[in-house]
Amino acid sequence: MAAEKEGGGSSETARDAGKEPSLEELICSLNLRGEDIKGLFVAKSEVETLKEEKKWMAVIRVLTSKPFNATSLKQTLRFAWAPAHEVNFRDVEENRFLVRANCLGDWKRITKQGPWIFRDYGPLIEKFDGSCSAAAVELNRIHAWVRIHDIPELYRQKKLITGLAGNIGDVVQVDMNGPGQDSRDFVRVRVWLDVRKNAVPENIHRRQWPLGSGF
Repeated sequence: MAAEKEGGGSSETARDAGKEPSLEELICSLNLRGEDIKGLFVAKSEVETLKEEKKWMAVIRVLTSKPFNATSLKQTLRFAWAPAHEVNFRDVEENRFLVRANCLGDWKRITKQGPWIFRDYGPLIEKFDGSCSAAAVELNRIHAWVRIHDIPELYRQKKLITGLAGNIGDVVQVDMNGPGQDSRDFVRVRVWLDVRKNAVPENIHRRQWPLGSGF
């Protein structure tokens, strides 16, 4: 019986010997230590394959120093996102989470729509390709919609509005009318706000528009 077992094992080894080892198997066989791994070379084709397997990810941090229930955050965001497919979370460290969508549409909604709200606090969300540690991703900005009121008709031009909104943050979108609203006294602008700075400069609340030909 022992001989048969040995023979079976040899046959299995022979079969495996004909297979090309995976990248993970090759790395494990090298028995590398931590200081050796930083110099490891990975072929570009392998990198592209790994990126394809690990796509549609983002890193999230809630803009608060107060403690909160992580389970509640995940439930709230899943409800707000209403994803077509399952969305997975992984805790990276305190108040930092890795989220992975399972389709492009859900990923775009998570990273490009919003702003999303959790208990009156804004989650900071950045796209993530997995090429570095999720803990190293900078999370310093948030999407916001800003209203600019009382714009004289002469200056109600997208180019001029974009220039004005640039005082607040990086302009993503200018909405001159808005869905279902043909007439109103303000324009909406979607911007990236840097949370390390004052969110909105004081003079932006009631901007004085010039009466002459200048802007």
